[in-house]
Amino acid sequence: MFICGSNFVGGALGCSLTPTGLKDLDYMELKNGIYDDLYVTKAVDFEMDETYEREWNFDTILWAKFNGNTNAGNVDWSVQTVSHLLLKSRNHGDFIWKTLFVKEINSREDFVVNYPDYFAASGATVEYAIVPVLYGTEGNYAISTATPKFTKLFLIEGDTVWGTDLTDGFCDTARSIPSSTVELLHRKYPIFIRNTIANYDTGACTGVMLPFVDEDACELAFDPPYDYQRIRYQKAFMDFLCDGIPKILKLPDGRIWIVQVTPDPTDTADTVYNNRQISWSWVEVGDVSSEEDLYYLGLSEVGPEWWTK
Repeated sequence: MFICGSNFVGGALGCSLTPTGLKDLDYMELKNGIYDDLYVTKAVDFEMDETYEREWNFDTILWAKFNGNTNAGNVDWSVQTVSHLLLKSRNHGDFIWKTLFVKEINSREDFVVNYPDYFAASGATVEYAIVPVLYGTEGNYAISTATPKFTKLFLIEGDTVWGTDLTDGFCDTARSIPSSTVELLHRKYPIFIRNTIANYDTGACTGVMLPFVDEDACELAFDPPYDYQRIRYQKAFMDFLCDGIPKILKLPDGRIWIVQVTPDPTDTADTVYNNRQISWSWVEVGDVSSEEDLYYLGLSEVGPEWWTK
């Protein structure tokens, strides 16, 4: 019963149902006061006079403690709910991810990841994903995209990088498909026989090879043509070539291989003694997109338990 616009509860809308919001909240403002905390949760099963829980849970949306900043994230909570952090990559348009890096999480500082991806080809658009893991169960993928580009030839083993400008070197390749032809007595044309699925590249490279000294600027260790001391690197590069360990070979045109250097590299003078070039041959021994090949050839520390099944 309404009397003068009011009912027995005391207001015109006192008997109305609780209004239901139809729009998501995307803005919140606090002003004209001093606040200890701002705690927002999806939970609705509590009394209005009940204090909030003093910890993050799966209903918590944000919790700003105003400890000298306005951070409202859940990094402390994530330390408790993330056992490992994965860095994955794939070429744009591909479906399968490749795990590049695994880091065990024990503190907030462990969430910082700085990993140089030497497996990316020049000019290829690559998607990277940071993935939180709790004892084998993956969380949401945080994805970003990059397109690396460079103008040098690089030979890489672990964190050791040697390179040369293409004006000082080159790399020729050939495709190997072991087979033979047999000429029969009463047949005009020979028979082609191929008893293996082997199909791999071989090559020969030549260049003034120098160590990589500036990762951000992609710089090598001398300023041509005045630094004749570059010949001091020749023996070190020879030792690098001949250590028997597979390497990553990258060209600026986008080609990339896992290679094994084959006998015998040479160090020769080009016109004058100081202008020296090293030539070496190689054979392709694996697929740079294969987690298995990278691991068993010693180019990745990511074990089988982290591979994309």
